[in-house]
Amino acid sequence: MAAVGTWSFSRPAVERMRCMLLAGQNATDVVETAIAVEDDVETGRHIVGRGGYPNCKGVVECDAAIMEGVPGRFGAVAALRGIAQPCRVARKVMEKSPHSLLVGDGAEAFAHELGFKSEPNANMLSDYSATAYREFLEKNKPVRSGHDTIGLIALDTGGNITVGVSTSGAPFKSPGRVGDSPLPGCGLYADHTVGAAAGFFFFFFFTLHLSLFLNKCIVSLLSKYYIVLLNLQYIDHFPTLHLKNRPK
Repeated sequence: MAAVGTWSFSRPAVERMRCMLLAGQNATDVVETAIAVEDDVETGRHIVGRGGYPNCKGVVECDAAIMEGVPGRFGAVAALRGIAQPCRVARKVMEKSPHSLLVGDGAEAFAHELGFKSEPNANMLSDYSATAYREFLEKNKPVRSGHDTIGLIALDTGGNITVGVSTSGAPFKSPGRVGDSPLPGCGLYADHTVGAAAGFFFFFFFTLHLSLFLNKCIVSLLSKYYIVLLNLQYIDHFPTLHLKNRPK
């Protein structure tokens, strides 16, 4: 079993994944539940979900995707407004829609059909992101952040692997802009015969086939990421591995 999260701010999500995997839950449920930190206004500072930075018109638009390695199913939403847990909607796209990716008004309409409720844009902003937007308008001040998008990978006891990503996108972007995060092969990928990846720009972490976890954990040595791996061989005391930020 394995639980992986990008960036140190994903630690609460990864710890939740760890508990759920130990309880025997399946990888997709684990990812969907744990990535709900996107609904935490504090996570918005990291360009994720509620509290994320708005587009150039002041509206928060979120992108999210989920992909299963068995049987390689995929679902995504992009430029979704008013819904603070877009990855839940992405899962519904994977399971309920004949399409794989829904965008903008179409994504929001689909979410409403499935029972999701949209919130006013003011509820999607935090004091922090609203202030940043005002400074952008008044001073053309950009956001300086090295942490963006949350990516989670779960490998369960049955060998099923699922990856999910969520982001509020580039700060002050043009309305309708879609980045790489919700696109398969760009922001995420999963194949139970090979592994999974969740990345943005230069980061790719590959979890290998279950059999490779029987004897040891495989850890990426890239800095600035918080990663937890659970070794199936040591099921009574899963080791937790921390990768600390590289000193500047």
